[in-house]
Amino acid sequence: MQSKVLFLRRMHVFHYLWPLVFILFILWLIGRLNYFKTSQFSSQALQIAFLLKVISGGVIFLLYTYYYPIRKDADTFKYFDDSKYLYDALWTKPGDFFKMLFGINCENDYFKSNYYSNMYNWYRAYDNGLLNDNRLVIRINAIFRLVSFGNYHVHSLLLNFLAFIGSFSLARLFFEYSKSKWKTYLAVFLIPSVVFWSSGILKEAVLLFGLGLFGWNFHKLMFDRWEWKRIPILIFLLAILLVMKLYVFIAFVPAVIAWWISKYSKRTILVHFSMIIGGIFFGYALAWIVPELNFLNIIVDKQRDFINLSKALNVNSAIEMSYLEPNLWSFVKATPNALINAFTRPWPTEIKGILFVPPLLENMFIIGILILSWFYGNRVGSREWKFVIFCLTFSIILFLIIGLTTPIIGAIVRYKIPAIPFLMIAALMFFDSQKLPKSITQNKLLLWINSRL
Repeated sequence: MQSKVLFLRRMHVFHYLWPLVFILFILWLIGRLNYFKTSQFSSQALQIAFLLKVISGGVIFLLYTYYYPIRKDADTFKYFDDSKYLYDALWTKPGDFFKMLFGINCENDYFKSNYYSNMYNWYRAYDNGLLNDNRLVIRINAIFRLVSFGNYHVHSLLLNFLAFIGSFSLARLFFEYSKSKWKTYLAVFLIPSVVFWSSGILKEAVLLFGLGLFGWNFHKLMFDRWEWKRIPILIFLLAILLVMKLYVFIAFVPAVIAWWISKYSKRTILVHFSMIIGGIFFGYALAWIVPELNFLNIIVDKQRDFINLSKALNVNSAIEMSYLEPNLWSFVKATPNALINAFTRPWPTEIKGILFVPPLLENMFIIGILILSWFYGNRVGSREWKFVIFCLTFSIILFLIIGLTTPIIGAIVRYKIPAIPFLMIAALMFFDSQKLPKSITQNKLLLWINSRL
């Protein structure tokens, strides 16, 4: 009996020590790897940024443990829990494990009855025929179990590190154009919603990993010497975006292509506008060839499912939204309201609890930065201008898609985080801090913080 009690105590201690080992190891990697050391940011500043994600991951764990008591419906637990069934197959039937891991001949009654019937999220409640992003996150967590020993917090740390790599890659990209450490650090590492929702065992961590690495590698391909080895990397990263969040892929790819074309043109805005129009015509052509991929119908169905879900669950943060019709004019009429919803919600009159306050304050902060950039603005060079328009194109398209389809404030706040860093850096690049009063520009604390970045 005593030996059993001693064993349980040791396991309890190990449960907390093992995540600590990973925290220390990742902090050591950030301080030692050349990929991080060759950037403009100090190791200490990057380590602090990672620790902010660790804290956010802990808050997410507590939030979903006590605020959302139904574990199978809690985002941060459901992928972790489902991954156990996939991982266990490695030790009982390795062939099944690798088939499920790589998606080979695993969609049949045998796998459904032996594995998927035990999972809550291998199949989505609302399957619109598009790629299932749940499965990629479940597979990643199954791989993490090889080193985690089933410890939730180790999974959270590993996904935090993936998200941090993506954020750091974005920071390298943004610094190339802003030439400002504090502007870049603020836009990438300090926006609360971005830090929070890309921490823990959530899809956004993988999404940010793919988005940041793609942006940095694409920039290197555009402006440095051509390297063929970057092509398969970019294709792999695009595949991650396509699987994880189709709406981010749809918003990001036209903006990236327009950014590349604008490198050879002086009419930057015209290039981006033409790319958007061309994308709409491409969508119509694709719908004519493959009716199942009619983008208007997909968005209409997505919105209808979301509205019906919000009504069925009586969601606290639901907003009024009219149903779209599968025609272009219906989308045009809904566009202004969609952009307003995505950019400004929640409003002060919609505060129904403490969880509404952080996104409200963040929206006010972002609007404040936009106003400051207007009154204390400065001109930017041609290269920087092209990058700003790319950032705005991506942000506006993403905001539009979210605003058209999402009738829940909480979901709006979460879905738009891929665009927030791009919107922030676009605004901050116009902001000339030297035009501020000297009491701010010469503040010793602010100068010291900037020197430590």
